[in-house]
Order: sequence, then C-alpha cells, then structure tokens
Amino acid sequence: MLTYRGAFTLHMADDYKLGIDLGTSRSAMAFAPTGDPEMIENSEGKYQTPSVVHLTEDGEAVVGDGAVNQMLMQPDRAKREVKKQMGTNQTVELGEMTYNPQEVSAMILQKLVEDAEQRLGGSVSSAVITVPAYFTDRQRNATREAGEIAGLEVDRLLPEPSAAVLAYGLREQRLGEPSDETVFVYDLGGGTFDATLVEAAYEYNIIETIATDGDTNLGGSDWTEAIVDYICEIIAEETGIDIRDTDEYAESRKRVREAAVEAKHQLSRQQTVTLAVPAVIANEDGTYNLQEELTREQFESMTRHLIEKTKEPIYSIFERTDYDPVDVDKVLLIGGATRMRQVEKLVGDFFEPEPAKTISPDKAVAMGAAVQAAVLDDEIDATLPGTTKDGLVLVETVPQSIGVKLQPGERFDPIIERDTAMPATERKEGYTVGDDDQTGVVIEVYQGDSDTVHENEFLGEAVLKNIPKRERGDESIAVEFSVDMDGTLEVRAEDLISGKEVEAELESALRSDTGSKRGLPPSA
Repeated sequence: MLTYRGAFTLHMADDYKLGIDLGTSRSAMAFAPTGDPEMIENSEGKYQTPSVVHLTEDGEAVVGDGAVNQMLMQPDRAKREVKKQMGTNQTVELGEMTYNPQEVSAMILQKLVEDAEQRLGGSVSSAVITVPAYFTDRQRNATREAGEIAGLEVDRLLPEPSAAVLAYGLREQRLGEPSDETVFVYDLGGGTFDATLVEAAYEYNIIETIATDGDTNLGGSDWTEAIVDYICEIIAEETGIDIRDTDEYAESRKRVREAAVEAKHQLSRQQTVTLAVPAVIANEDGTYNLQEELTREQFESMTRHLIEKTKEPIYSIFERTDYDPVDVDKVLLIGGATRMRQVEKLVGDFFEPEPAKTISPDKAVAMGAAVQAAVLDDEIDATLPGTTKDGLVLVETVPQSIGVKLQPGERFDPIIERDTAMPATERKEGYTVGDDDQTGVVIEVYQGDSDTVHENEFLGEAVLKNIPKRERGDESIAVEFSVDMDGTLEVRAEDLISGKEVEAELESALRSDTGSKRGLPPSA
C-alpha cells in the first residue's frame, strides 16, 4: 500500500516545495507538510486563482481576480487562457509589450509562489507542476520553461490524471486498507480534455498509466462560448447589431461572457437560469437590455457536439487496450467543467461505478502534485526512475507517437509508439543519406498518431553531423529516440558502418525568443 513516512520534511524553516495545478481557467497550489496534502489560499483568501494576467500602464503585472476586473476596462492589456497557446510560437500582446506564452504563464506562477510564501511564512524553492496527460513534448517543455522563468526549480511535470489518482489513493489509505483498482479519469478542465486509464496497485506502491487520449483544444470554455454565441445571436436578432463583428463592442462582449460563465455554473445546479445583461448596447435607438431564459435542456442541446467529442478518446482507449469499461473499479471526474450534468450522464453510460466525489474536482490535481513533491523531497534511487525510499513508482506513458518524416512524401514513421511506458528508448535502423558523399542529415521530428506528418505536430529537426561519406541509398544510419519521465525527447544516432556515434542535436520548433527577454514585469 502507499506509505508516506512524513515524507515532506522541511530541511530549512523557510524552504517549501509546492504542488501546482497550472490550469487554463484557474490555477491552484498545495503542499504536504506531513504527507497529507493541504490546499493553500491565495492573497484573496481563495483556493483558486483565475489564470488571467493584466499589465498596468505602469508596467506591473496583475494576476487573478484583479486582472479579471480589469479585462472589461482594458481588454487589450489582459490575457486569459494562455495555456491554450503553450508549445506554440504565438506572441501575447499586453498593451505595448510583447511576451511569449511561457512568460505569461510564468507571471501566473509568480503570483502563486508569492501568495504561498506569504501564507506559509517562508520561501518556495521548487515545485511539481501538472500538465494535461495528452500534452506533447513541445507543450511540456514550454510548461517547464514557464516554471524556470518564474524562478522555480521544476522537480517534475506530473500528468493531471496521475495527480488525481495520487490524491485519492492517499486519502483511501488514511481511511483504511486500500484495494488495488482500475481507475478511469475523465478530466475536463477549462481548456483541455484528458481520458486516462490507470492501474493502481497500492500493495506494491505502483500507479501505472495504461493509456491516455484527449484533446488539448477542448474544455469548459468551449461550453461557455456556446452560450456567448447564443446570447449574441439573440442580440443581433433583436437589434440588428452583431457585437462579435467589431472592436467597438469589446466591453459588451466581455459582459456577455461573464453572464455566460455564471449561467453555465448555475445550470449545473438548477434547470433554468435568466440571462441578464443590462445596457449591453447603447445606440441612437436607445439602450438595449438583454433578459432571456435558458434551460438546461437548451444548453445541453446546443453543446451536444462538444460532449460527443469527449467520447472519441474514451472509445480509443478501450479499442487499443485489453480492457473493457466493465473492468473499471473507480471513475474520477477532474476539472471544474465536470460539474456539468451532461458529463455525469455520459460517464454513467460508459461505466458502472458512480463517480467518486470525496475530493473536489478543483482540488484533486493540486493535492496530488503536492504529494508527489513531498515524495520527491526524499532521496531518490537513481536506478529506478520515479522510485523513492518508500518505493512509490509512477509509470506514465507516451501520450502520442513520436517519429520522423520519411522522404520523399509526407509519410510519418513512428519510432516511439503511444502508450509506451516512460522513460523509453527506441531505436530504428535503415535510414540513409539522400545524396552521394553527404555528411549531414536533417530529420524532421513529429508527434501524433496520423500516418501523414501534416496532421501531426512538428517538434523540430534532428540534425545529424559528421556522417562518414557513403553512397546514396546505403541503409547505414540508426536513429535512437529517448523520452524521460517528463516526456522530454532526446535524439541520438549511430553510423552502422563504422559503429561510431553520430553527432545529433534536436533543434526544437518552439522558439523561446518570441517574447520580450526583458525579464518579467514586477507584480502589482
């Protein structure tokens, strides 16, 4: 069974290690001073901090509730849901300043760290940060970089479903002898969705991910936007003005979205809500006040296509494993969006057990990350990655296949298949140079599960240098991919003729120089 021998020991009175749930809509933090995780309130006295950043005209960063309040007044100086851009080369404009997504995420992390230090009365040196299980190598690297920019030592990137299973497993241990179980985690957050099958062998201290699938562009905000569109269409029908068309109505759109968020939350508790946005439009015809009834049935009808999209990853997991839904002993609903009634209905159609509800879906991930941070604070046995003196082993899997583009054409050749346990090393032989006497090769590396590369995510280029000259077509190069516990990729190569290692470097497609490089703005 899982055992923690007061695993979190403060080596210095002011040295704290956190578990951080860096969410799309909201973020949270916890720590485990005696092995039992405890949530940490922010400076506003809340367990959750909105993942929203506002840059004041004086150049100070406001994060959380204060930033939400400013979004109506200065939308061009605020950013929400930056997690959706992690792992991309997109830029984020905050007023006159330009940042990359890692830097904006780092501002959120800084707020969490500062609040934790204030609450705990000491400094925070490191953290375990959670990521969606379906995050790619680029997205994971971006998350790690965000932590480092914020001044944190990132001890581990922990998939959110594993964090939730850790939190529940520890709680059950405290209540009595836990039994080994097959757990299915349905994780619908603000902007991402994960479906994960886990085997928890508590007797042997092993929590093993069997398979994971998901959608990194599907989350509760999509359900919110469905209500926003519904409201905007009513306004357009009654006034002839579509407030989605121009910047003139930016403030009106923000107010409509606020009403949509509140309506979504209320419909999880009641059958009907009133959508009310006073003075949403003021023009030569006067002031238009929106007031409209919305039923849960209407809401579920307009978002049926969204809930249906979460079925596909569930089907995929059971199609490619030896498990059936009847084998599942426990179902965990993680993420605030799982409070929607249609989620419970869908999960009930798949699985026999009622979803476990002993831990809030908003807290389980941060609490599990805190447990992992506490465990990692012990001396680690380097011969078995993920193992501590207490023997806790977390086995994660590669969420999406990693491979290369074959020339000529667009065919994807996977080297490490999805669902392979991490850390993993796979080697493939039979590669060749394209021209006679060629001494270097550039291999395009992709991640995904399509047979064609353009449907997968481009990770970067593996550059092989100083290859001994040979004729075109000689299948004489071996390429080896290695993925560590965090899902980070390394590339090696060997010349099969000489038997010597070939110099290899993975040049990431994620540019970290897209932002300001001026350092982060001070917190307001």
